[in-house]
Amino acid sequence: MTNVKPRSKTATRLLVATLISLVILFIAGQVIFTGILLASGFEIQSLLTGEFDLDAGQRQALRLGLFLNNLLLFAGAAIAGLWYVYRQNWQRSVYLDRGPVKGSLGPAILLFVVSLPVVAYSAYVNLQVPLPEWASQSEAATDQLLVQMLTMESIPELLLAVLTIGVVAGLGEELLLRGTFQKRILGGYLRSHHATIWLAAAIFSAMHIEFAGFLPRMILGASLGYAYHWTRSLWVPIILHTVFNGIQVIVAYVTGEFDPNAITEDVPEWWMGLIGLVLSIYVAYRAEQRFGEEYDVEEVAATDRPEPLE
Repeated sequence: MTNVKPRSKTATRLLVATLISLVILFIAGQVIFTGILLASGFEIQSLLTGEFDLDAGQRQALRLGLFLNNLLLFAGAAIAGLWYVYRQNWQRSVYLDRGPVKGSLGPAILLFVVSLPVVAYSAYVNLQVPLPEWASQSEAATDQLLVQMLTMESIPELLLAVLTIGVVAGLGEELLLRGTFQKRILGGYLRSHHATIWLAAAIFSAMHIEFAGFLPRMILGASLGYAYHWTRSLWVPIILHTVFNGIQVIVAYVTGEFDPNAITEDVPEWWMGLIGLVLSIYVAYRAEQRFGEEYDVEEVAATDRPEPLE
């Protein structure tokens, strides 16, 4: 009879393998990113100050560097950790091998949509929290970097921006945060899926190192986490995340402008946030009744069993 290891022991091995992979691939990604920027004539120091105005070639170099860096760091580290523990069954272990559970896709999409007013209002609330000078400078530099990423004057720029901000972010971040951390690592220590979803969402938000956007990004991450839990398919949050980011890129391209300070100038209506919150709670409550059960023992054993390394 095959020995099934305790979930916490498997989770610990996966955590260690993933963290080691993150460190190694972070270094590799930074080397590649820096090399691409230097080759394009980009001054690295300007990344810290936020004082730069790039031409089309440099903007493409910036996008390409981030594309490769993020692909290695997020998707690469997740796959490396999962492969170390689950071998050829790594896709099955995070539900990449299946579509959504029957009837679960509608509630998952609906929660994501109705929670967007909550995300918008929470972003405004988050920005009312005063930040220390160093954090404000970091936010300003990040905003300028994003402005350059979303300054697009041609179709090739649009395509690479969608790939970098939409596809790679959606695939890599969901594979690492929802698949690896939420389901396999946190799920190995905690029995409550609510705890794993919100903890993974907090990690998801914190890793962006954008203090003024912590709360809205955490709420967004939680809606993706519930979509993953209800549908039992990682493809659902991947596609939702990709579409969400991709639409923002396309809007920036069509309008020809992107203002990171727009949310501080356009105060969202409080009642829209309240309605969104009420609808989100209702949708989540109904979906939890149908699809919110914890992972059963047989399901966990089936995916924890395959050929662990000794």
